[in-house]
Amino acid sequence: MKLYFEDENFDGQLQRSVGKCDSGMANAGECLYIASQIKPGDRDSWYQRWSAFADQLVQQADTALAAGHTVSARGCYLRAAEYYRQAFFWHRDDLDAAELQSGYAASVQAFRNALPLLNPPGMVLDGDTPGYLFVPPGDGPFPAILHIGGYDNTAEENFASAGEALDRDWAFISLDGPGTGTPLYERREPMRPDWEHVVPGMVDLVLRQPSVDPERIVLVGRSFGGLLAPRGASGDPRLAAMIADPGQIDMAEGMPARLGDLWNRVDDPAADDQFQALLQIPALNTLFGPRMITNGVSTVRAYLGDMRRYTSRDQVAAITCPSYITDNETDVVSTGQGRELYDQLTCPKQFRRFLQAEGAEGHCEGMAPVVFWTAAFDWLDETLSR
Repeated sequence: MKLYFEDENFDGQLQRSVGKCDSGMANAGECLYIASQIKPGDRDSWYQRWSAFADQLVQQADTALAAGHTVSARGCYLRAAEYYRQAFFWHRDDLDAAELQSGYAASVQAFRNALPLLNPPGMVLDGDTPGYLFVPPGDGPFPAILHIGGYDNTAEENFASAGEALDRDWAFISLDGPGTGTPLYERREPMRPDWEHVVPGMVDLVLRQPSVDPERIVLVGRSFGGLLAPRGASGDPRLAAMIADPGQIDMAEGMPARLGDLWNRVDDPAADDQFQALLQIPALNTLFGPRMITNGVSTVRAYLGDMRRYTSRDQVAAITCPSYITDNETDVVSTGQGRELYDQLTCPKQFRRFLQAEGAEGHCEGMAPVVFWTAAFDWLDETLSR
């Protein structure tokens, strides 16, 4: 559905923030006002308007905190963190871009300003896969969601889902891995497909937290994480369960249909100019530019060839934990791969297809994340109780 912009890309990212309203990381009125100030299709205008509003929120939060209004300060810091993240979104095609570097740093700082104001306070987790730990009030150890994100996700953004866990007396851990957040923007570590070698280190980090029940760690991967989570689950039998939303099994599967005969030249260096010419199309430049940077390659042909490594076909049989695989009837990203992944799993499993009629259309259930989390936690309650 259209929310505000005629441009589907701009509108999709606007919806991404509006979907966080339930969590307190966004406000619909603020988001729509910011949108009204943006020049359609202009990424610099997008950056300026989101970042300027976030600056105001930080100033408001600082003033509120100094006056002892901690709840107000916390809310302003959290919304600022999300709006700064939005600000740099269209500038991810250059890791040295001032907009990316300043916007990302501001987002992290605003989020960390909010951590001590949470009840209980959030905790920073340092290491190769840095992130955060949030626990509910009371005595643990608690079952825990280990949340990994998508292709352009950050550990801070995932806090939008933490409340769904905390309200159910679950701990929530959000970590950045290679190609996301701090590893990419600060350490220049590109994305990699072999998360069966990444997730075990994440689980090690979680197991060092005394508030977490070591027998009930659930790996959740959403968006591009719907491909990475199955790879990760194949490499760590300590997981109690795995959730992929939407499930994805092979990122190159649909490319021949989209690229036609050009796909047959993806291994031909002589075709570089032909592939690079795709960047002259504004929509494709917006699509490929940040993805080339994320994958650590410098040409379109190299990026498309690299995406063939992003498959879990050879790893699916190694997944032993109960798995919850989703898809969405209007998701143009997964294009039915959720069912394909589900069919190839040999572990205990369940499939859920989300519908437009539920108000949950689009990639990762768009502006209705509560629909996804309600279904996922109901399945977890039933599965882990058995």
